[in-house]
Amino acid sequence: MNPLQKIQTWMKDHSIDVFIINRTDEFLGEYIASYAERLQWISNFSGSSGKAIIFQEKAYLFVDGRYSIQAQEQTDSEFFLVKHLKDYWNFLEELCFEGKIIAIDPTLHSVEEVEKIQQIVDNRKSSLQYLDNNPIDKYWKTQPFYPQSKAFIHDFKYVGKAGRDKISEIQNSLASTFIDYYILTSLDSIAWLLNIRGNDIDYTPLLCCFVIIPQKGNVEFFVEEKKIRSIKNELEKFVNFHSFESIYEFIGKIGKDKIVGMDEKQTVYNFKKICLNNDITINYLSNPCTYPKAQKNEIELLGARNANIRDGASITKFLYWLKNIMKISETNEINAADYLLNLRKENELFYSPSFDTISAFGPHAALPHYRVSPETNLSFENNSIYLVDSGVQYRDGTTDITRTVIFGKATNEQKDRFTRVLKGHIAIATAEFASNSVGSTLDPLARESLQAIGCDYDHGTGHGIGSFLSVHEGPQRIAKNQGLSDGIIYPGMILSNEPGYYKINEYGIRTENLIIACIKSNNTMFFETISWAPIDRDLIEKSILLDNEINWINIYHQDVYNKLSPYLKSQEKEWLTKVTTPL
Repeated sequence: MNPLQKIQTWMKDHSIDVFIINRTDEFLGEYIASYAERLQWISNFSGSSGKAIIFQEKAYLFVDGRYSIQAQEQTDSEFFLVKHLKDYWNFLEELCFEGKIIAIDPTLHSVEEVEKIQQIVDNRKSSLQYLDNNPIDKYWKTQPFYPQSKAFIHDFKYVGKAGRDKISEIQNSLASTFIDYYILTSLDSIAWLLNIRGNDIDYTPLLCCFVIIPQKGNVEFFVEEKKIRSIKNELEKFVNFHSFESIYEFIGKIGKDKIVGMDEKQTVYNFKKICLNNDITINYLSNPCTYPKAQKNEIELLGARNANIRDGASITKFLYWLKNIMKISETNEINAADYLLNLRKENELFYSPSFDTISAFGPHAALPHYRVSPETNLSFENNSIYLVDSGVQYRDGTTDITRTVIFGKATNEQKDRFTRVLKGHIAIATAEFASNSVGSTLDPLARESLQAIGCDYDHGTGHGIGSFLSVHEGPQRIAKNQGLSDGIIYPGMILSNEPGYYKINEYGIRTENLIIACIKSNNTMFFETISWAPIDRDLIEKSILLDNEINWINIYHQDVYNKLSPYLKSQEKEWLTKVTTPL
């Protein structure tokens, strides 16, 4: 039997009609360790976002537009039907009819999600069953072990604010909420709060742990002792240490007269369940670390600027190699990505890639989140597009940059679409907007030129970036149709600027730089671009550019040359001079 059939047999044996599984772990972050890839085990889908509704005789996989093609390619249509994530809740409500038993693992679903499922169950007179043990863990015989990396202190020279001061700031913000203890389970928030990092999750320097923040005094830190043994001395002045598993016992002993706070979107239901079982009052409060973490201080911003210059030099060396040195008949998606990684490893303060490099040739570039494997690895050919979206975790900052290049000659259509994407990129880069704006007000600027000819792209225009943390960070983002989920863009926030265009089975285009939100006046803000690498002139159709857009490209390219040329060899510098001359 395949994995799905094993779980369906288990469901029949236990009289369970529906089993819901998300691609999540107990921390509900976007990036998870390999032990938590339960959705991939059962479906073979490897994307970063997805949900499955499993019945005894059929199964459905729900993914967003970034992954619709990938999901269809990776899953067996005989076992899984792929649907769009936006249809998930309506679908669940329609199919979970009267008398059905629906099972979930309460350690893998947020409070908000479970309450929504419970409402559907109540309306349909079904029942919701909380599993003590996840059946996937029973049948997944090759499930990786729980990560055991050692924690380390992230130096003050990179973070710019002491952990004790951050804790005091958060405790002050809790003081007016009547919350006695706040449960913090977001790993990047914990890493930021305590100025610690780890290596429990690939590409993101996080440590699997929990924190409970009291209104006053030391924070309660739940982590295995062997993981933090080397840094205990630096933390013990403002941290009380507990074993990882003891958090449940700790919460149970808090007392009925206390109020426990949690973020209903970021906290798994199991914590609410424990509070309810012990008659502890719960107060929902958005993660108090989210905005302070997203608004970088001056030291973090300086680090981000410096990291992106070093990284831009590597990208430029890579582009030079692609355009001048590479033997196209001997190059493919994997060895191109390896070449770029080796360039970056030479950089000061390099730690790791910040995500799995999207090295996408030809039709693969039309998949916004394509991940190359030995089975999918395409060799390069002339007169085709190559898209590379990649980044690095440097100790002083996290990078993310995308460049699209042409090998040989571009078609008129490719040049038109590339230039329209570039026009959208420039529109965001040069935008001036009101203070306290949200990203959805800016998003139309990026799509206007594409939409003028009936084109668009099915992903956001920009996401937040952490500081030696997650390459995707909220609350800031630039996207359409967000409504109330928008995060306000404040000064010091770092975002990506990455409009794109994708022609299925043919080619894809994306141009991405990182930008910092800055104050121009009391009521106006603008963006500072901090990513540096040449934009492929062979794909630019100058005739559809406005004068101000041409001027932006020319100024940007002059800055690229000025900032990166000191890092380049003479031949690389000569080439950069040529490709950054004014249009």
